[in-house]
Amino acid sequence: MGSKRLTCTPAILLAATFAFTAMAHGAPDVGHVPELAITVAKASGKPAVTLAVTSPAFKDGDSIPLDHTQYGANRFPGLRWSPGPRGTVSYVVIVQGDPRAGGRTAATSIHFTAINLPADATSLPAGIGVLPAGASYGPNVHGPGQGYAGPHTHTAAPQPYHFQVFALDTRLAANPSTLDAAVAQMQGHVLASGDLVGISSKPAGETYAKAVPTETGLVTGMPGRDPAVMVYRGIPYAAPPVGALRWRPPAPAVAWQGVRKADRFGHACPQPADADAGAAAQGMNEDCLTLNIWSAAESGGEPRPVLVWIYPGGFLTGSGSSALFDGEGLARKGVVVVTFNYRLGVLGFLSTPELSAEGGRESGHRASGNYGLLDDIAVLQWVRRNIAAFGGDPQRVTIAGESAGAGSVGFLAVSPLATGLFRHAVAESHARDPRDPELRYLSVSYRRLKQAEEAGARFVEARGTRDLAALRAMPWQQVIDGSNTVDQGVDTLSTAKPPLFRPVLDGWVLPRTYGETLAAGTQNKVVFVAGSNRDETGAVPDTAFAALRARTGPPRAGSPQVNVTLEAFRQGAHAKFGALANEFLRLYPAGNDDEAALASSEAARDNSRISTWSWGREWAKGSGQPVYTYFWNHAPPGPDAPARGAYHGSEINYVLGNLYATDRPWTDEDRRIADTMSSYWANIVKTGNPNGAGLPRWPAHDAGTPSVMRLGEGWGMMPVATPERTDFWLRFFATQVPW
Repeated sequence: MGSKRLTCTPAILLAATFAFTAMAHGAPDVGHVPELAITVAKASGKPAVTLAVTSPAFKDGDSIPLDHTQYGANRFPGLRWSPGPRGTVSYVVIVQGDPRAGGRTAATSIHFTAINLPADATSLPAGIGVLPAGASYGPNVHGPGQGYAGPHTHTAAPQPYHFQVFALDTRLAANPSTLDAAVAQMQGHVLASGDLVGISSKPAGETYAKAVPTETGLVTGMPGRDPAVMVYRGIPYAAPPVGALRWRPPAPAVAWQGVRKADRFGHACPQPADADAGAAAQGMNEDCLTLNIWSAAESGGEPRPVLVWIYPGGFLTGSGSSALFDGEGLARKGVVVVTFNYRLGVLGFLSTPELSAEGGRESGHRASGNYGLLDDIAVLQWVRRNIAAFGGDPQRVTIAGESAGAGSVGFLAVSPLATGLFRHAVAESHARDPRDPELRYLSVSYRRLKQAEEAGARFVEARGTRDLAALRAMPWQQVIDGSNTVDQGVDTLSTAKPPLFRPVLDGWVLPRTYGETLAAGTQNKVVFVAGSNRDETGAVPDTAFAALRARTGPPRAGSPQVNVTLEAFRQGAHAKFGALANEFLRLYPAGNDDEAALASSEAARDNSRISTWSWGREWAKGSGQPVYTYFWNHAPPGPDAPARGAYHGSEINYVLGNLYATDRPWTDEDRRIADTMSSYWANIVKTGNPNGAGLPRWPAHDAGTPSVMRLGEGWGMMPVATPERTDFWLRFFATQVPW
């Protein structure tokens, strides 16, 4: 902004009294006074020495960068001064605006007061928050005891701001409530003083006025489809996990200068060649630890609750930039929505003895394999520190996710490292009784540390080395090659197998099994919402039987076979249920292939609903918080509806209220369902209770009544299964070792 230098000649007066202007109701305005301190502070019997005052951010008489104003990041610009003369006991720093220099009669504005800085101090660093021991903040325009409040001029006319430093032969009484009280104590004790003048004016454009400060710099977003919603894309929440940071806990993000345009999504984290189309289109790179925010919060308004959404993909694929997870729908309903990327596959979940030993040396925890979960926790910590600037309430955070995202929710809900970072948890699919064998391959499956280390060692040995430096120098494309594989060592009592790279029971991030956690009641004390879909985890729509039987090939990771024949159904029942197999076949009878497929789907749905209800009983015992369970039964429209039905993940567009984000032939009925579902989810985020005006009542989980809330079609409570089938599944679970 360059302006002719404006100076103020220091005049040491014999006496000074600050007459404060009155605020409403007669209270003193601690942020404004008539005079500059340097013109009224009395010297100690002889003319004061002049201190040379400089700043690394600007030169005397030049413009103060916007980063150091309230239009920008409001960061203290940093200050240096020459040492005071012999006898200096303490320093006082006072920053004041002087609008009178513009020809107006007005009080000066106080922007920073720091007293009792030590005698050996000759600087204050940029962005200072905590003063040296013994020093304290005085008053400014934000009130008593406040830190730096940068210039916030209300006119385009340049205004001078004085960065004043005083060397005193005494210390002042701590925590002065008004500037005149501080200056009155300074009278007769000033040994030296200096003044640096910076110039500031209101920015010509609104870029800085709309910029949002984060701990690493300013960001600007873009309006969404609804201009009332601002979208911020690709904000780094951690340093790129490359080189020496590969397979280490996330490090702090790197700060930037100026304003970062958060107008495009960050890279997707590296994943196999069959990654989802969204990740492939966005481009993959290890520099991928970024997050995205949707907010319609108004400046100065009531802070809004926050939803942190964790994407699915079997811990192997996916990204937070997928259109399916667009947050504008819920933002319009009063929620601040956050999506993000976390490390996947071998880069996110590799465990080896060498990595565990390194963890023991560096953090005191001999653990490895949960880098993706540590990314989740880093996001929640970032939200805690930064989301208020986007209109979010850091004390009202909900985590939610589907499939592997639901698995992450489950892991975070039992991790002591996530304690206090969220109030509510939503797991869309896969919350199960700890004794349910389905846990062994679904997204909530984990590995024990020893087995994970052994499998990881074999994997890296196939790449020619177990040396960590060599592995960290290896191109990520070479590291992930062949990582899309299943863990054949897990007995799931079916053909389904979990992915090899998944979370680890490491004694640190995950210290206990599900069963041990629930038995000890050590889970995080949060409201929990969990449910399943009609056509997932082995269940398929009736219209898909023939087409599925014609399909060949090995089972996909995390999914049982669905090409059911009568013979396969009977063989599978004996393999899974053993002595209970005949009872199972009586409860789910079949005489031909179609009947076997129908019975298989009925059994899968019963298993899912009963298991989630049984899990809810145990969760509520130790959490002391409400639990809500659901069963989603609506099939999205489209040519694939007969084959897929209410498929795994089909609820996402509806709960996020973003039908606009997916190209399907949506009907008015779909829009009504989406409005109801997204209202439920918005209420969960806001209060922990899905219920609200105009919504079908959704009762909390009842440990004495095996029932579940039906969502999508035929809203209302339904039995999880017939009493006889419910009894069978609970007895079967009791025969299994807790997972």
